[in-house]
Amino acid sequence: MDGKDNKCLKDLLTTIPPNYPVNMIYLNGVPVEVWAFSNIDYEKCLAYFINVDGQVVIFDAEKIDGISFGELVDDDDDFEDF
Repeated sequence: MDGKDNKCLKDLLTTIPPNYPVNMIYLNGVPVEVWAFSNIDYEKCLAYFINVDGQVVIFDAEKIDGISFGELVDDDDDFEDF
């Protein structure tokens, strides 16, 4: 991915509101499970996300090459209450 593509993704991240549901980001093609987007420091090129445990995780925004939006589905739910 060239610098222009990275800039486009960083620009997209600046438009996403805090706590927006994100279930997966891809760092150099490797999937990383997250819960929500927090914010981006555009000047330092750092993207902040919240993981499923509620911890803030920080990534180099230039290494993010994909984002899957939406909430995670808990595979352990077998609809036992129905």
